[in-house]
Amino acid sequence: MSPETFAELEAVLRRPKLQRAFTRAGVDITSFLATIQAEVQFVDPHPTNTPLRDAHDRPFLDLMATTPPPKYFVTGDKDFEASHYSGVPDISAAEFARLLTQR
Repeated sequence: MSPETFAELEAVLRRPKLQRAFTRAGVDITSFLATIQAEVQFVDPHPTNTPLRDAHDRPFLDLMATTPPPKYFVTGDKDFEASHYSGVPDISAAEFARLLTQR
């Protein structure tokens, strides 16, 4: 994860729709973000020139181009379903939560 992608995660999780989902699940967003921040490895992304439909996705594509690449990419963004972007498998947030609980 990069500082830029972490900032994007925080912004997305603080959207009202997701705040309601976290509240229903009994999960405090601030604590969740603190756990993520403590568990991830922050890296400097590798800039890429791959064309993208949405320029706001560039930080994520650059992050997937690091060496070694991430094990997976947690997203619901359909643009990243195409493996030609990076070869890094994309997984849903629900699948990621399952992975975290299996550790």
